[in-house]
Amino acid sequence: MVRQAHHEQNIACPELVEGKDAAQRRSWTFYKAIKVRESDMVDYYRIKREEKQGGNNVPVWVIIILLVLFFAGGVVFDHYLGAKYSKWFSTLSRTKSIFLSTVLGHTPHFYYLDVEKNGKDYRLAKGDVFEISYRDEFVLKEVSSDSLFERGISADIEGMGSENDFRTLLNGMELSDKVIRRKQTKKNKGYNIHVKYHDEIIASIPVKVIITPQDWLRYARSTKSKKSQIKFLQRALSMKKDDVNTRKALAGIYINSGKITRGIAEYKKVLKQKPGDMTALVELSKAYMRLKKYDKAIPVYRKIIRNSPEDDFPYAGIALAYSRLGKWDRAIANYKVSLKLNPDNIQARYRLAEAYEKTGKSSDAIKYYKYVYKKMPRDINVMNALADVCLKAGRYDESIDLYKKIIRKQPKNATAYANIGLASGGKGEWKREIANYKKAISLNPKDPVIHFNLAVAYEKRKLYKNAAKEYEKVISLQPDDTDALSRLADYYVRKRNYKKAIGLYRKVVKNSPKYAPAYAQLGFAYGRLKDYKRMAENYEKAIKYGLKSKEIHHDLAFAYGKMGKRNKSISEYEKYASSNPTVEVLTILAEYYLKKKNYNKSIDAYKKMIKLHPGKAELYSSLAYAYGRKGDVNQEIKNYKASLRYDSEDDMVFLNLAMAYEKKKMYKDALREYTNAYQLNPGSAKAAQKIPEMRIKMLREKYK
Repeated sequence: MVRQAHHEQNIACPELVEGKDAAQRRSWTFYKAIKVRESDMVDYYRIKREEKQGGNNVPVWVIIILLVLFFAGGVVFDHYLGAKYSKWFSTLSRTKSIFLSTVLGHTPHFYYLDVEKNGKDYRLAKGDVFEISYRDEFVLKEVSSDSLFERGISADIEGMGSENDFRTLLNGMELSDKVIRRKQTKKNKGYNIHVKYHDEIIASIPVKVIITPQDWLRYARSTKSKKSQIKFLQRALSMKKDDVNTRKALAGIYINSGKITRGIAEYKKVLKQKPGDMTALVELSKAYMRLKKYDKAIPVYRKIIRNSPEDDFPYAGIALAYSRLGKWDRAIANYKVSLKLNPDNIQARYRLAEAYEKTGKSSDAIKYYKYVYKKMPRDINVMNALADVCLKAGRYDESIDLYKKIIRKQPKNATAYANIGLASGGKGEWKREIANYKKAISLNPKDPVIHFNLAVAYEKRKLYKNAAKEYEKVISLQPDDTDALSRLADYYVRKRNYKKAIGLYRKVVKNSPKYAPAYAQLGFAYGRLKDYKRMAENYEKAIKYGLKSKEIHHDLAFAYGKMGKRNKSISEYEKYASSNPTVEVLTILAEYYLKKKNYNKSIDAYKKMIKLHPGKAELYSSLAYAYGRKGDVNQEIKNYKASLRYDSEDDMVFLNLAMAYEKKKMYKDALREYTNAYQLNPGSAKAAQKIPEMRIKMLREKYK
């Protein structure tokens, strides 16, 4: 590692401290004695030049001879007296190296490099490592080598500065940034301080760049790439896992880049370390709302309230969450608390009005919308909301006035014209209604809703052909529109074009396989084409998918009857009669029960018919007949008599009553009723035959 340098100029050589070879130690003291400051040498050469110019200069070869003598002396002393005079020999060895480098051009030996970093001096020799971080500023101050006066010596730090960084102020941030970039590309590379003699490297001191969490944070702030920011912050957290602020920053970037679940996980880690962190709680609640996890957002808002009960926004947040869950009453309660804490919160008032509207409390909704509208009279959205709720509440004039104001601001607002049409229709002004729909369509011809409303308006006026054209436009714009398909199919049923109607209904059930009314309509259309099998199949599906209609049971019973499925037919008639008993259906049931000898059910059916029509003679006679088949002659007689009270001209009832008396051996009564029957219908062979028989039976009874 680096060693801090001594500040005195006459410090001992680091080789003595480190225990370098003996020859170098011997030469050091001698070298120190002859070393001259560079400025003095500059003066020396200047004087010599002047002397030479004056004709008194010492020849260069004299200097060379002196250096050769020093060199030769150094060799001799090193060989014969090295052990005794080690210090002197170290100096002499250094002198020899200087001579070889300076005179003979040999590569100079490197001893150390002095560096000043952040105001402190450090000495670097071979084997040392220079550590820097992004905060550090440093200067390569001095190179100690065999090159006299550092001639031809340069120092270059890889990856930063220029080709020669000697005595230049440098900053560690440049190299830190390069290390970070290389880590991102996974191209790791070491950096060195290269000490050069001319172009030859005579020493390389490794540079260790210390990367701190602040480096990654700094880099995260400097890039606009969300992906890179996430990577840098993750690196920072890997070095300092308890850094709450960095984790919150990472969570925020996750959420902003759409990785909301990851952002939530990071905010949860923050809250585990710091449960009351308001930033984390607020952002976590927002994240849950973005994910539509409203049931999870509500407890977070409640924690915010516990930490800051005077704030209104968590109550508004809870209210919004409840509204999204469809719990409008709870939403209203929380909006009220929010407004109590902050009466000037216009958005909360707007949302409260919306909640009242959803719960059907139109007057309250209008009240709050009007308050907001008063504060924001130019806001189109507020105008629309107020106009819409007035329209729903049947306050048509108010809604029309508001829509007109919207049109003044937005002359091409087709929806406003369409809603004026709806309001006009509500007032019964059908011409104005249709005119506004047409204006809306001229502004927005591709809006299927406006075409649909115009079609309905035509249909209400029994302009079915015009309505059909509009429904066809709706379908061309929105082929899956179930209502338009159904209504157009109904139009073709009305026109008795059952085949075309069937084609449209089939599209409806294709788009909505469980749409029961369409199956019922299909069944009806197939019935009109006498395709009873398909008629029954579609009615069955209509019932299966929940259609509650008494008529469908009647029609299905009819279809079964046509198919010869008598038992199924009766079953459906029974279902129909249970909710809607009619004489027609009860008659079918009673006759079926008689045929099956289920006399009690038959009797019940006739009794139900009598309740429906108590003055109908034939119902009593039918009931009497059922009693007769059952063997209850007394009830048979009673009901025949009741029938005759409502119709005394029915010879068959007299005849049947007579037969009932006869079964009871009440021959006198039987004779009377046979006679009545014969008088009403002289062509009745039965009555003519029975009259003398009754007289004979009466005589036999008399003389028995």
